Amino acid sequence: MTTPAQLPAVNDTPIVQTDLLAHARRPWPRFALVALLTVLAWHAFHDEYGTVPLLSDIDVAVHEFGHMFFMPFGIEFLGDTMMILGGSLVQIAFPLIFVAYFLRPADNGMRRDPFAAMVCLWWTSINILSVAIYCADSRAGKLMLINGQTGQESDAHDWRNLLSRWHMLSHDTIIAGRMRGVAVLVCAGALLAGAWFAAQSATQPAAEPATE
Repeated sequence: MTTPAQLPAVNDTPIVQTDLLAHARRPWPRFALVALLTVLAWHAFHDEYGTVPLLSDIDVAVHEFGHMFFMPFGIEFLGDTMMILGGSLVQIAFPLIFVAYFLRPADNGMRRDPFAAMVCLWWTSINILSVAIYCADSRAGKLMLINGQTGQESDAHDWRNLLSRWHMLSHDTIIAGRMRGVAVLVCAGALLAGAWFAAQSATQPAAEPATE
């Protein structure tokens, strides 16, 4: 009885994995995303409320979580001022966590995805803009708060309370203007860097799939 000759071992990694890696290196989808983010940023910076569809709703939830983060179980462990500031602080810091993650070196020493980091940095700029708009409304009190009342009707306006405590309420629009300036710089830098990383991704070799 004869037995078939033993075939040489072959790499059983699916070919489609290599194809997907190669496709991920194509710059055009990333350029398209940069273009979309540019349009959304243009709209946000020219909108009274700085609205970005869907993202703004997520940011409201993050903002409210920020208050709760500094008041676990109803205990203001860092004081009432920090609890009030926590909403805006966490709203800005939250996307920066993802920026740090995507810039953190992977096991091979290369950054995970600097393009994704720039997208998250763009998100940070939109949140800075949102906080600036909130700050600028401190005296006017025209914005609708999450409790369904305006700042004139409610005492829950974060930035009116903060600036009043810091004796800086009369400077609300000046402070907000500087925040907006920072938001513009961060947004422009994120978009330019994102476009550059998108272009660089086309020249970088695709990572070799792991074999066993």
